[in-house]
Amino acid sequence: MASGHASSSHVHEKRKYEALVVAAGLACLVVVLFSRSPNLLLRARFFAEDGQLFYQQAHELGIAHSLLRPNAGYLHLFPRLVAGLSLFVPLFYVPLFFNVVALTVQGITAVYLCSGRMRNIGPLPLRTAAAFLYLGLPHIGEVWGRLTNSQWHLAVLSFLILIAAPAQSRLGTWFDRIVLAVGALTGPFSVLLLPIAIIAAVYRRGARTITNLVILGAGAAVQAVTMLINGRPETGKLGASFPLLLNLLVRWLFVTVLPNPWHPPQIFTDIGYVVFVAGVAALAWILWKGSFEVRCALLFGAIVIAASLASPLVATAGDQWPVMLNMGAGERYWFIPRVVAAVAGLWVVAQPFSKWARAAGILVMAVLLLFCLKGWPIAQWPGIHFRTYVHVFNQLPIGATLRVPVEPTPSWTMVITKKPLDWTYHEDGAFTDGEIEPVHDWLSRQPAAAGNEDSDPAPGGVILVNGGVLDGTGTAVAPVHVSLRTGALLEGWAVSSESAPLKPMDEMYAVVSDRVVKGDQLPYTGLYRNIQVEHAMYMVFLPSTVLHTGPQEITIMGRSRSDNKLRICGQRLYIYGDS
Repeated sequence: MASGHASSSHVHEKRKYEALVVAAGLACLVVVLFSRSPNLLLRARFFAEDGQLFYQQAHELGIAHSLLRPNAGYLHLFPRLVAGLSLFVPLFYVPLFFNVVALTVQGITAVYLCSGRMRNIGPLPLRTAAAFLYLGLPHIGEVWGRLTNSQWHLAVLSFLILIAAPAQSRLGTWFDRIVLAVGALTGPFSVLLLPIAIIAAVYRRGARTITNLVILGAGAAVQAVTMLINGRPETGKLGASFPLLLNLLVRWLFVTVLPNPWHPPQIFTDIGYVVFVAGVAALAWILWKGSFEVRCALLFGAIVIAASLASPLVATAGDQWPVMLNMGAGERYWFIPRVVAAVAGLWVVAQPFSKWARAAGILVMAVLLLFCLKGWPIAQWPGIHFRTYVHVFNQLPIGATLRVPVEPTPSWTMVITKKPLDWTYHEDGAFTDGEIEPVHDWLSRQPAAAGNEDSDPAPGGVILVNGGVLDGTGTAVAPVHVSLRTGALLEGWAVSSESAPLKPMDEMYAVVSDRVVKGDQLPYTGLYRNIQVEHAMYMVFLPSTVLHTGPQEITIMGRSRSDNKLRICGQRLYIYGDS
């Protein structure tokens, strides 16, 4: 009896220890995902196709009509499913929802890599280090926490499923099947993974590998037919050459720790062939010595490189390969090969090879770890006042449309129409009374008052009031009606015309009756492309405290720090306050 009690206690302690280890591992994972890019969660905003394609089409067309719409020639099932689900979330939280889902996919992939299913790769410390490299490599901002690029992480997870040990539960089996099915219809990776699935089915004969092959093969057939029907978007030529191929491989695969931006000195150009030959030789040696899993990983990485260089989509005009040398241009194409190369080097360190091979592997891993830590923070795109646009959208009448800017550049926008079922959410404190003061006190502190003979007028004016285009209204005859309860959000542009090229105002103000409200510059070129001057756009939110019932005139002023002059816009805007 005593022995049985001791055995039970030992099992209990072992389970408790394992639970603590799992909890600590998950906590570390959350810290890693959050610390590299906190603003993905704290200041979430739409990114590229996330807004302009997936959310816009789901919102405008509905889930059923947008789910199987191809883009860039193939299907994107996973992000379209997430975009469809986001229609049940207030617009204010949709970018956060997208980012959380994308980060979750990355986290699940890292956890899967550490799990016992991947024990054939090596012991737990090796798998943990591989998971860290997967999440910690420098220069992966393009695929970090972005729903539109979650297909690359789904591809990694699908590859791990193909080479993993069999699941020990029905839940694990169905997890594998669902991920493979969704991943097969998300991006072109089912076609690229098909050779791996065939090799796994031949090498590990069994019902599970055959099922995986059937699922992936069906998805690859669908994607292949879709690509044949739709084709790839028209782009410039490849601009391919062997010297450029060498530079690309050296830059992105073998020397991925170089600083940003990278302008190689002559010494790097001279030894480029040496680095290329050494890198290829090292990978060939690992392919010869490696396990089944490592060999499959190297093959998959090579297939991804070949497909990416054969049909990249980096620039809409001009040659593709030269653009890929630039930092941030097509980083996604090198993500999987770089992960494979890093993990292959880590595998060398853990093997009982010669001391020289292990020493070289340890040196490479140490340098890589150093630059992982140095490049840990992922650069953030400038803010685009997404909260302000959500506020405007909430005020729109049913059927009105709003053009919302999307990261990363001004060319990305999404146009959404207000619908009866759209959720509205007002963030508490997002639109409080800002810097407001009496106009006389404010003018007394300005270096040059508006209207002085030496003060040039400021070109520009108000474009939108609460998201609606003026279209001839805003005059004394036809003022814009605004609700005193919600206030008025003015969006416009203003620049200094004193010298060419035009310069944006550094500070913007709206004068309402006897008070002045300070505005905000927007960090992108003109939303309506009136002019192409950075920070020329502005927003001013007029809270109810500065408005009153009936007509009132709004005057827009701007001050330029270059000459400290205060300029007044020629436009006169009239609004009518509705109680």
